[in-house]
Amino acid sequence: MTPGVSTSVDFEPGDTPAPEHNVRPLVDTALLPDWRGAGKVVHSAHRLYEHLISLWAPGVIEAAHDLGVFAELSKGARTSDQLAEACDANQRAMRVLMDGLFAYDIVDRIPSATGPSVYRMSDEMSECLLPGGLFSLVGKIEYDRQLAWHSWRNLADAVRTDNRDASGDLQLNQISEHNFESLVRGINFWAPPIVEALCAGFETLAWPTDRPASVLDIGCGTGLYSQLLLEQFPKWRATGLEAPHIAPIAEAQAARIGVADRFGVQVRDFWTESWGSDHDLLIFVNIFHLQTPESAMELLHKSQQALGENGLICIADHMVTDEQDAKPVQDRFAMLFAASMLATGGGDAFLLDEYDTWLAAAGLRRVAVLDTPMHRILLAGHA
Repeated sequence: MTPGVSTSVDFEPGDTPAPEHNVRPLVDTALLPDWRGAGKVVHSAHRLYEHLISLWAPGVIEAAHDLGVFAELSKGARTSDQLAEACDANQRAMRVLMDGLFAYDIVDRIPSATGPSVYRMSDEMSECLLPGGLFSLVGKIEYDRQLAWHSWRNLADAVRTDNRDASGDLQLNQISEHNFESLVRGINFWAPPIVEALCAGFETLAWPTDRPASVLDIGCGTGLYSQLLLEQFPKWRATGLEAPHIAPIAEAQAARIGVADRFGVQVRDFWTESWGSDHDLLIFVNIFHLQTPESAMELLHKSQQALGENGLICIADHMVTDEQDAKPVQDRFAMLFAASMLATGGGDAFLLDEYDTWLAAAGLRRVAVLDTPMHRILLAGHA
């Protein structure tokens, strides 16, 4: 299946293209000597330093965004002097910024035998760095500018207070509607590998997908997860539950992808209003990490009431297995994501064992756990 939108990615379950490269290290630790018997300390200092300078990456990327560099490069290759003129910036400083983007593999630098180097942005990077692309990260950049930078600077204060209310109870995530709207537009790129893994999970479980099915996408955001499933399974229909300021985004995206006739959004408070009943698939993507244990259990009790007899609940989120020896990538990402949630308003990355406890209390059981690049998918059904 190829999505009916113009993007740089064609989604085919089971066919994930290999990236050109991963994030490259900035420190060549192979060249570190055993300096006066203190080699381990020196090595640790270099490794820690590399962590501390990680803020360089968002610094140069977001500065280029603010200056309009990516918009200018979308018109064609440019020298740093040309970019400086177009972006009303200093020539030398623009050359430094562009070399930083080149060091992070954001742009290509093409040497010239007759003049200054030319900088070029690939079509794939344009999709990510310009507004309007299905997998654009501009919303994430705006979220960083609005909230994340300041919040990380004050993480120590959040550790002291733990985002508790006046009575001492944990709060649900306190992100504002405006900040959430920016963020939800900037994380669509998470969807293809999650949907691919989910489709493979259906096949492994021999869960029938060739029949009509009712999908309920709770807190659907842009709706991309259920929309990609509708592309894959033409007999399915999906309903997203969302807040009034997000619902139009999901509706517009459904039309863009070509599934608007089978995807609808209902503006509904999913805490207080009914979800209906006999749904075949309930989808929660990036919902549970915003919860407290008490609110997570409440969501699962409501899920049990809304799920059909042979239905599945799909929870795609940042979950921790706590495998101390292996320390999988997904665990490491989830642990750091939890720190991000602490900094920006509350939430957590819960243990799989905690999910199992909540499921059992709601009359549900875990069916499978699937790994994706940054998330895990927990599939559950009636006990």
